[in-house]
Amino acid sequence: MFTGTLRVKIHEAASLRPTDFQKRHNVTFGKLGDATQQLLDPYVSIDVDEKFIDKSTTKKQTNDPKWDESFIHEVENASTLGITIFHQALPSDVFVANCTIPFDDVFERQEQEQQEFWVDLEPEGKIKIRVDVKWTQESTPKKEVSRRQITTTAKDQPFLNRRRGAMRRRVHQVNGHKFMATFLRQPTFCSHCREFIWGLGKQGYQCQVCTCVVHKRCHLSVVTKCPKKKDEQNKAQQEIVQRFNVNVPHRFAVHSFKRLTFCDHCGSLLYGIFRQGLKCEVCSMNIHRRCQENVANNCGINTKQLAEILSEMGITMDKTPPRKTRRSARDALNFDTEFTKEEPVLTPVPNDIVRCINQEEFAGFSFTNAEFGPERKIVC
Repeated sequence: MFTGTLRVKIHEAASLRPTDFQKRHNVTFGKLGDATQQLLDPYVSIDVDEKFIDKSTTKKQTNDPKWDESFIHEVENASTLGITIFHQALPSDVFVANCTIPFDDVFERQEQEQQEFWVDLEPEGKIKIRVDVKWTQESTPKKEVSRRQITTTAKDQPFLNRRRGAMRRRVHQVNGHKFMATFLRQPTFCSHCREFIWGLGKQGYQCQVCTCVVHKRCHLSVVTKCPKKKDEQNKAQQEIVQRFNVNVPHRFAVHSFKRLTFCDHCGSLLYGIFRQGLKCEVCSMNIHRRCQENVANNCGINTKQLAEILSEMGITMDKTPPRKTRRSARDALNFDTEFTKEEPVLTPVPNDIVRCINQEEFAGFSFTNAEFGPERKIVC
């Protein structure tokens, strides 16, 4: 947890690309438009523990923007710093990429004097930032201890008055998916439970990377990993994932539907008179052509029943991937220096206590401590 002054400087970003959600309607002669030719109007949103604090200006028509803008804020009990890039559009801004930086990594970089660094974004691109932190010297009591309060300096206040509502869109990260509340303009079915999504306004959650649509109640139960998620797991994490992994590819073929059919991935209607979409030859899953590369390898698996079984077993999908904690010299500041210099001493167990132990539990075990002589030999 960090309490103090946070200073973030956004330098530049590189290799930004529109997501499949943004270019899902860019169709030219039956093929998706080239994402590399589509330029963005990007800006950066900064949040601490998933709470928005500031935003940068918008750069027009570029996939490699440069900002060189600084933001200073006072934060309390903060654990993670979030960087999200949006594309400015109407009626609502579109997600481009994001990343999460634990403050433990920031502390380690500050000790190594590497406050300026590049960060890889998901699903595409990278961003160059500089993060400086200054711990609070004296802790003053707060009226509301349960809430983390964020205050801004006077010079940064104008940033909060522009498009304030557009910046409060949260990105819910579950199993690699980037879910955001979305307004569905046509009848849509949930890709998890296959039920119709009812409601007005922003009825469901849609992944901004693979375009799958689910109920708000279902987004925490999604068991399949997003196909566009970067695989950056270490050995220990891979061993955990291998214990439970859904990886059964579909066998899609072009199909002509004789009645109104909805896509089982994005939930929207399959348009056309004939050859409207693709159908799996094994599990009969129906999808758009544009959704084929975004469908998870879960052929023949009922994801709703699987999620219910895992829930009964006490296994839930983590909202954020497991992260290995890093240790630094700051973790040992509260230890007594005289105590840490002492060598560990092993205190022998008295013979009376040893005789009271059930010896059958230690059958075949033998141990001799040379420092206490042959009378300390224990043979079972």
